Amino acid sequence: MTRVIAAGLILITSTPAGGATPSATPRLAVWLEGVSTSAQALAEGDAAGAEIAARTALAAVPGGAPGARAELALGLALREASRFGEAFQALDRAAPRLADPALAAVARLESAEALFYAGHPGAAAARFAEVAALGQGTLARRARLREADALLAAGSAARAARAYEALLSAEPAGPAAYGLRLSLAAALRDAGEPARAVTVYRALWVEQPADPAGRDAGRALLAWRAAGGAVPPPTAEERLARAARFLELSLPRRAVETLDRLAASAPPPEPRSRGVLLRALALLQLGRREQARALAEELQRDPAAAPGTRAGAELVLARAAARSGQVDDAARRYRLLARVRGDIPGVPAAQARELPDEAAFLSAWLYYDAGAYAKAAGLLRAFAREHPKARRADDARWFEAWSLYRLGRRDAAARALSRLAPGPLAAGALYWQARLAPKARAPALYRAALREAAPGSWYALLAAGRLAALGERPAALASPAPGALPDGPGHGRGGELLSRAARLLGAGLPAQAVAELRALAATREARDRAAAVAQLAEAAGDAELPFRMARDHLAPTRRALRWLYPRAFPGLLPAAAAQAGLDPDLYLAVMRRESAFRPDARSAAGAVGLVQLIPPTAERLALAHELPPSAVAELERPEVSVPLGAAYLSLLVDRFQERCAALAAYNAGPAAAAAWGRAAAGEPLDVWVEDIAFRETRRYVKAVAADAAVYRALWAGGPLAIDGAIPVPPPREGVAF
Repeated sequence: MTRVIAAGLILITSTPAGGATPSATPRLAVWLEGVSTSAQALAEGDAAGAEIAARTALAAVPGGAPGARAELALGLALREASRFGEAFQALDRAAPRLADPALAAVARLESAEALFYAGHPGAAAARFAEVAALGQGTLARRARLREADALLAAGSAARAARAYEALLSAEPAGPAAYGLRLSLAAALRDAGEPARAVTVYRALWVEQPADPAGRDAGRALLAWRAAGGAVPPPTAEERLARAARFLELSLPRRAVETLDRLAASAPPPEPRSRGVLLRALALLQLGRREQARALAEELQRDPAAAPGTRAGAELVLARAAARSGQVDDAARRYRLLARVRGDIPGVPAAQARELPDEAAFLSAWLYYDAGAYAKAAGLLRAFAREHPKARRADDARWFEAWSLYRLGRRDAAARALSRLAPGPLAAGALYWQARLAPKARAPALYRAALREAAPGSWYALLAAGRLAALGERPAALASPAPGALPDGPGHGRGGELLSRAARLLGAGLPAQAVAELRALAATREARDRAAAVAQLAEAAGDAELPFRMARDHLAPTRRALRWLYPRAFPGLLPAAAAQAGLDPDLYLAVMRRESAFRPDARSAAGAVGLVQLIPPTAERLALAHELPPSAVAELERPEVSVPLGAAYLSLLVDRFQERCAALAAYNAGPAAAAAWGRAAAGEPLDVWVEDIAFRETRRYVKAVAADAAVYRALWAGGPLAIDGAIPVPPPREGVAF
């Protein structure tokens, strides 16, 4: 937040009504400078500077509304300095004198926090309850949560449990839900309800095994049992569910460890058979195909195995055959799986529902992957004809065209591509028709691809690059003129939230201001107020909310494009990229796709932070950069994740030498990308990317490479194009994790 913005917000929200006498004007100027400087220092974490400036303002104008505002600034500075007793006194004096309801609520909430940390949780709980009763949006929600925490700390466990249950009922799946469940379990235990506490802990341990809350729940149960508590061991069903979650999170070693404990407990035959299937799936993820195959064959002979478990064994055998190059056997097994309906242990429900169509598609596509293009073309054409509405129908048509292209049947490939328009793959189909067309027809088809593709997308940029090679200058990044920002916050609930956010920002509380803006972004008024939300969030130093507003609600004006492709974390990212020798535009594009600039982003697979590093990768990077092991637990902090992510992406670029190949490695892992790189070394970039075997990785590379090109065009004036003709070199030796 800049000093100009802070001063402007103070002028809007805090200057006393009425004119000032000439003698008062210098004192008001000192007051305004002091309050503004204190807010700026507080936003930057400089508690000492914030205190000095606040005391200067308070000395200049000690009474009335200005004095209350200076007292609030002083209390916030003292709280930041952990001088909680003094902070409480200042905030308690300020709260009743503040005319602004939002700032008065802040003073009351922060005074309650100061009481809590000064060792008076009971009194703090009463204060938190008062703030919650005011109903001031996100402040009230925070107060309700802190009231529950204070009740628990004060020994009122039963009341705390009821408060946590009410919070979970209101937001059962919100970002704070896991922490609330942990607190609820602790409160239930202290309230003398051990059975319910164990149930809450155990459910969290099963459902979120890779999340810190799930791990904390497991540790709490172990410590409780070690202390003599009546904590029963996990049941077979709980261990099976936990192992299945590890598989879903792509953590096969953790799944195997869980299944080892299950096997040691001698489960009944049917749960045992499901455990064998989960182990086979885990071994397959670990690349131990023969062991997985042996377990699956054992299951097919097991009379205790349920039909879903037998289907899972068939899936293991199909995948093992495919990965061993036994295409005919794999295709035969996938044809059998195309007739399977119902749940399969270890396979997420959504994947199980899609398995029949997916298996039918794979029974044809595997021949393309194996290079049997003639057979693949016929089978893929048949799949698209027999399943015209299937999710993979367009993929089948696409790979039929590519099979014909690989066979050298360019005219037949072009005809197959023409059948993809109109449709979701139309832009790519037009681009590749241009690549296959005679030289005289190609420019018109490239222009058609450019018109069909979304601006700034992969095929638009490839088409622009090909046209540039033919002498046509790539178009500049076009954008309509921006509309004026609204004059003031407006009326209604949205106006109240905007106004409150502005006043919180002016008080040096950017995190609380952004919380109010997030609340507004979740309402129906978000579209009409998107530009104002983005502007205020940007002033608060947040990149994620302006990005979301621009992506979801705003026309691509020049201003909105800078929110859509922000120079996020300017105090961290440029230096980290420079130290790693990394293109900052590429790094921003990765961050944009991985987390949408949200520092606390977490994936279902356990990746954390702005660039979604998984803890094992972060541990190796931290070791290489002489960081303490504790840094891995702090990946939600940009100060940790940004340098580590830059170092990792730089290692990949150094090994793979071309950014698209490095992006493939970032998404799918260096081993898979190295195999693709060796097989397709020397291919033009556009062909290399189309040959990426994993659909998710193919889409990821196209999206992030396009975003990087738009970043370069928007901020550095580079060409809005990608050269798809450059050959991709083979990978070098290098990073393998």
